[in-house]
Amino acid sequence: MSPCAEAICEDVYHAARTDYLDRLMRRASFEALWPLFARGTRPAKELTESFSALVHLRRFLAGDGPKRVLHIGDGAHARTAALFALKTKAENVSVDPIVNASIVEAWRDQFHVERFSWKKARAEDVTAELNALPPMPTFVTFVHAHVCTDRILAKLRWDAAFTLSCCVPGNQLTSAYVVVDGGLDENVLASGRRYQVIVNRRAAGD
Repeated sequence: MSPCAEAICEDVYHAARTDYLDRLMRRASFEALWPLFARGTRPAKELTESFSALVHLRRFLAGDGPKRVLHIGDGAHARTAALFALKTKAENVSVDPIVNASIVEAWRDQFHVERFSWKKARAEDVTAELNALPPMPTFVTFVHAHVCTDRILAKLRWDAAFTLSCCVPGNQLTSAYVVVDGGLDENVLASGRRYQVIVNRRAAGD
């Protein structure tokens, strides 16, 4: 291949914004993640959506001390909670009424994953239970969650949250809380890639 052709291929590759996928596939943890993500109809989309949450919340998860992440609307296979359990030291709780407990339990046991649990329920139905967990810095992810972000956050005890809008921006993006980061995440391999990082302070005028 000529140098010119190589340069064109390199430009096309980088234009695809595959950074998240490349980073995930180079890690040993990918072997454990794949059995869960492979069950999706679009694994690359699912992987990059969940990894976007990790990238944008990582600054809140740094440092010593216990931390918790609640993953709302995490789907049947608790993929975002699984990713965070492998990539962080935080306690992770996946919340979704369609969690397939037998699959995620078998996965957890096979790969000896710690700090990973789930609640097979709608978030609205277990907010009191989640709020009763031992106090610690708590963060929330809404990765492709088909819920009203503001309504769920209003009921939870939390410090910061990540939300990714896939199809209903009016519900999935906040209009009530302070957004400290946001925009289009070009590394998310999906048409819906607008994200927000939210802190638990009411927006001005709310």
